[in-house]
Amino acid sequence: SQLGVTLRRMYCWTTEARQKLRLMATAIAKVQEGSGGGTVLSTISTLVDDGDPFIQSFAKRLLKTASAPFNHILVSWVTDGELVDPYKEFFIRERESRRDMFWSEKYTVASDMIPVHISGDMTRKIFQIGRSLNFLRVACDDAQWVAEGGPRTQLTGDISDTSDLEAFVYRSSSMVNERLMSVLRDKFDLMGHIEAIRRYLLFEQGDFALALMEVLENQMDRSGRSVMAHDLSAVLSSATRSSNAQHENPDRLSAIVLTFQEEGTKNRGWNEVTLTYNLSAPLSYVIPRSTMRQYFEVSHFLLRLRRIEHSLHTIWRHQMTESRAYLRSEELQRRKGTARDGDKQADPLRQAMRQSSIACSEMIQFFHQVQRYIALNVIEGAWGEFIESTKEEIDIDSWNDAHSKYVDVIHEVVCGGSGPGFQRNLSGIFETTLRFISAVKELYNEQALSARRATSGAGAPAKENRESLSERLMRLRTSGNLFGSGQAAADPATEHASQVRSTILRFKEQVKDIMRVLSHNTTSDLQFLVVTIDFNGTYTASA
Repeated sequence: SQLGVTLRRMYCWTTEARQKLRLMATAIAKVQEGSGGGTVLSTISTLVDDGDPFIQSFAKRLLKTASAPFNHILVSWVTDGELVDPYKEFFIRERESRRDMFWSEKYTVASDMIPVHISGDMTRKIFQIGRSLNFLRVACDDAQWVAEGGPRTQLTGDISDTSDLEAFVYRSSSMVNERLMSVLRDKFDLMGHIEAIRRYLLFEQGDFALALMEVLENQMDRSGRSVMAHDLSAVLSSATRSSNAQHENPDRLSAIVLTFQEEGTKNRGWNEVTLTYNLSAPLSYVIPRSTMRQYFEVSHFLLRLRRIEHSLHTIWRHQMTESRAYLRSEELQRRKGTARDGDKQADPLRQAMRQSSIACSEMIQFFHQVQRYIALNVIEGAWGEFIESTKEEIDIDSWNDAHSKYVDVIHEVVCGGSGPGFQRNLSGIFETTLRFISAVKELYNEQALSARRATSGAGAPAKENRESLSERLMRLRTSGNLFGSGQAAADPATEHASQVRSTILRFKEQVKDIMRVLSHNTTSDLQFLVVTIDFNGTYTASA
């Protein structure tokens, strides 16, 4: 009959139902593939933009229903910082990480699980909101604000709607970032600790650096093996009391530690001493360990540079004292009209001492210019850019990027990073300068010994029996009878003078080499450093 059921009529009556089943089968297939969560929502979201009104309408209803579990996880994440995702359907994953990597590695984004209706910028902000809330609750002990004044107070609409979700995310992101930075800066003194690292680890506070060098030099003059960890603690405490560092915040002072690079090493000399800074939680979670390692490497180099400069100043003061004493002695001898018994030996000694005095002034000027360049052009320049970039309201990741850039700039210049830095170029000059300092000390010891011999020979014969051990050894060495060798040894004065001259020549050659390296650099500051080192054309004229 005309009202009977035919196959064509059944096909027409079930068209809409079959379309719905096909759409649901597509979503189910994604679930069967093991790609649930965001992948399923992405598949349904593409159908929302279909040109067929029926498919579009059904896809919207299906998306709203299917996204309910996803939205529940999302709300928990962006309001409490808790990830409740037992079936791994959300695009944020929690993973096991070290305690010090709490901020950077505890959570990560699974990019293949991000629904297509959530943009890349919104994804980053959602990730940032939840991670910051979790950090405030767990690491900063600020759970009360998260529960009572956090993003939950901003949740008014239905986040299943994309526009409402976007508005909520942007409002919450600004609120949470401002709160986290406020807590880190005010409660945990983030910038205060970074400033302390700059002033003490990078030796930007001059009186502390000078006091530390003086006390540490006296301590390290002892046998290296007898210097223990508590001795270094006493050195740091004495340097702190002797400088304006005594007025520093106690929390910052307690973080500064003077220690050895390797606790188990047997040779505990100058090269093993280093200054470190122990950040406490939660700042140690925010600033990566790699960044702190860069700080320590720069600090270790600057400590060596300061030590060399301080030792040269000590030698220079000793030279000036000996020079004045010698001039007074010469004047006294001239007035008495008496000749000096040791004039023959004094001539090469005095000539070598004069050369060493000139060379010491050259070395002081060289290291002073290098230290000035690193302190003013590199550290202070990078610090100014860092402060300028963190004046605006930024999130902790942007702050970390600016801080890492600041440290990278300093580390690249000082330690080299991927290219040649001061540490590599100056290592040879450091060794030559230390040999020069040792040779000058031997030279002046020889001069003092020669003066004592001349005085005792011209003065009192009764004192000959009280010849000191060092004088006896020197006499035996000069006569060639030491250890029964039977051969005349070289004159000690000539030997020390020759060693001083050779180290001076070696230093000049190394300075010329580093000037050639720096002169090929396109950086105007480094080219100006070459000019300040060779301000009077000494090295250029002798090239």
